Amino acid sequence: MKSNRLRLSFLAAAVAATVTVCLAGYWEFEPVDSGSVGSYVAIDKMSDGTIWLAYVNRDSAIRLAHKDTAWEHEDLDTSLVRPDFQSSPPFSFDIGPGDVIGVVGLGRLAERKNSGWSSEALPMPMRDKAFSYDPAGRPSLTFSDSLRNVCLGLKTDSGWDTSVVIQAFQDYTYWGIAFTRPAWRRNGNCAFMECDYWDMGGCIDGYDVSLYTRDSGVWTSDGVGGGLDGGGCGFAALPDASDSIHAFWSARDPYYTNELVCDAVILDSASDIGSACLDSSGRVQCAWVQSDVLKFDLRPEPTQVVRSGTIIARCDITTDTLSEPAIAYCARDGSIWVAHGVGIVGLSDRPIGPVVRGYPRVASIVRDVLFLAEAASNKPQATSLLNAAGRKVAELHAGANDVSALAPGVYFVGDWGGASSKQTGMKRIVVVK
Repeated sequence: MKSNRLRLSFLAAAVAATVTVCLAGYWEFEPVDSGSVGSYVAIDKMSDGTIWLAYVNRDSAIRLAHKDTAWEHEDLDTSLVRPDFQSSPPFSFDIGPGDVIGVVGLGRLAERKNSGWSSEALPMPMRDKAFSYDPAGRPSLTFSDSLRNVCLGLKTDSGWDTSVVIQAFQDYTYWGIAFTRPAWRRNGNCAFMECDYWDMGGCIDGYDVSLYTRDSGVWTSDGVGGGLDGGGCGFAALPDASDSIHAFWSARDPYYTNELVCDAVILDSASDIGSACLDSSGRVQCAWVQSDVLKFDLRPEPTQVVRSGTIIARCDITTDTLSEPAIAYCARDGSIWVAHGVGIVGLSDRPIGPVVRGYPRVASIVRDVLFLAEAASNKPQATSLLNAAGRKVAELHAGANDVSALAPGVYFVGDWGGASSKQTGMKRIVVVK
């Protein structure tokens, strides 16, 4: 077929957080799990900004991790779902409307709702599957069936509704497929990117990367890249609020194309490890690995080096409630890390310099008045407002505080317990005009 994952709290006392300073803010790095836990990781966030990761643990089970004040880990029972090591990736993970968590592994879908975990066997044979929720919270899948057709499946009230999007070419000696997960648009419209690669008896081989979109029930395709002796991977189809599709893809061929591309802009040479997401402003944020260097790009800002020399496996990206990037990746020893940007996306101030420790990532947006709740106990409480460099700019009290004279930017509310001067927590706020 030739068609044209709050507080990222700082490291435990024995481990100091690492900070890389760059021109537009800085990056903070935090280990999520250690040891040989696999080479695949996915990241997403809930509606309140809580970041979740999914990866394969050292016992070959799917593990989830999320954070309030410390990382909490949960291993899924393999009777619910287990990795499919015959596929790449070995599972697919998404957080849908209502903060439902879904994981698709070997022939099963496991979901976490308010009542806890449940799972079901998937009724159709499939491989190379990718999973997402649609805007109504219904599970959906792109996959290839036993005849190697490219299919879309959507769970309805009456069961799974599947349709063939692309008929298989049966003449190829070898044929493989890779997908993005379904990217749902308004009114039930859908999009995904697909790469097929083939050979004909070893004489001819090649690949195509194509974007498929469905409007009013009709599928159309747009070939975005391809060539001979290569492969396509590390790609994403991202629909924005206006239903425009942003395409991020990678294709390697020394004779035809060797590019990592986002919306027709060449970011780098091709990479097998890449991911992209949309932030709250509809901008594409991209992360990828090139020669053991983790990179980040937000058009039209210059590409940034996030970290060097520690990356061996797939990275994934989401954003926090301030649209700051959060990149999950695997280090060379198999441990799982998160790189979190501070001031990377160009807020009203771009903090450069010392890291203010201990604040949550979920920030409050404040205009003119900052309201503080009463203390949870009757202990004396001193509260200060700090700027991004950690300097005190105001004393605060319970109730309404006038902050209209402050310059717009990022500030931190610090709480200390009485005369002990022990810091008990910090909260990040953004003052806007």
